[in-house]
Amino acid sequence: MNRTRILYVIDSMNRGGAETQLLKTLARLSLDRFEAFIVLTREPGAFYAQLAALPIVQDITVLYDAGCLELQSHQSRSSILSLAQKAFRLAGIIKSVKPAIVHSWLWYSNFLCGLVRQFSLIPSGMYPLIVSQRGDYYARYGRSRLWLTKKIIYRHADVLLTNSDSIRDNLQHRYPSKRILAIRNLLDLPDIAPRSTSDVPPGSHIVSVGRLTAEKGHQYLIEALHLLNTKFNRQDFTATILGDGALQAELTQLVNSYDLSDRIQMPGFCNDIFPMLSTAHLFVLPSLHESSPNALIEAMGFGLPCIASSVGGVLDLIDHRDNGLLIPPRASGALAEAINDILTNQELAVYLGRNARRRIEEMFDSDRSIQQLEAVYQDCLCMTS
Repeated sequence: MNRTRILYVIDSMNRGGAETQLLKTLARLSLDRFEAFIVLTREPGAFYAQLAALPIVQDITVLYDAGCLELQSHQSRSSILSLAQKAFRLAGIIKSVKPAIVHSWLWYSNFLCGLVRQFSLIPSGMYPLIVSQRGDYYARYGRSRLWLTKKIIYRHADVLLTNSDSIRDNLQHRYPSKRILAIRNLLDLPDIAPRSTSDVPPGSHIVSVGRLTAEKGHQYLIEALHLLNTKFNRQDFTATILGDGALQAELTQLVNSYDLSDRIQMPGFCNDIFPMLSTAHLFVLPSLHESSPNALIEAMGFGLPCIASSVGGVLDLIDHRDNGLLIPPRASGALAEAINDILTNQELAVYLGRNARRRIEEMFDSDRSIQQLEAVYQDCLCMTS
């Protein structure tokens, strides 16, 4: 039986939620029905070897920025030339591979796939284009980027996939003629028993996970921990922020300025967060915008009480004071109060954690998500048959 050939296009295999989800997807897709070709549009990334080792993967191409080095002093011109070059190279790969479906992930790669169609670099109708939107573009981007998204990405996508019901509903309202679906993240949780008050580890350990970038809001968590120390006079807490990124030095400086270097640790990226979660009393996600955040899902699934910003797909996951606490983004004071509330009230912490675990068990089923994705692929094949 001939297998369906799918070309996946993603920025890189760096450490991130989309990259992790792609790995899990390719590991679960039926080898009898599908074969995968990969284009990385920026660089290989830390998970490249894991991607290459998957049996379903037939070939990987990396679109480096070589050829634009002489234009580094003219950054905007270099970026435009690089995009044009990559669009033509991507079109050539599509013509060579002849995929039945092209499935792109992340804004940059989605945009490149849209450019291929915008400039008619591939004959019309040669393949369906599925675009995975792994974030809330309307919360994240300004007017010019959103205009490009509408004209290049949304216009040319045959199917829009997201992992959040809230974002799906927002997109469907804006683009009622588009086929827009929400498929939940693939999730692998350890088999643990629900916590009781006697199971809570000693101390007051707070954990947060996310790239050290402005959009993840770690600045506000550090400010909240400063308030926890001063306004609420708590001397008993420690915190670990797992992740790496461009703001490492800046956030370290902020921790030092509050004289909290003995309380707040930032050890970098962690491939397996569950050992750290087992030492935690609560999990905090202070993001400014999110889709369906893997770290929060895993922490809730682990049975931890969680505090998160009331943004995007977080609202699909947390019902305030039933299975977690919601706080406004950028609200350090409200975050400090919520942290103090959970650390002070152990019964509330256990109640929220148990309900969080129940919510994740009800919402997430990896087999169901894969079946839904395979059904989308089958529908796309019918579009071209």
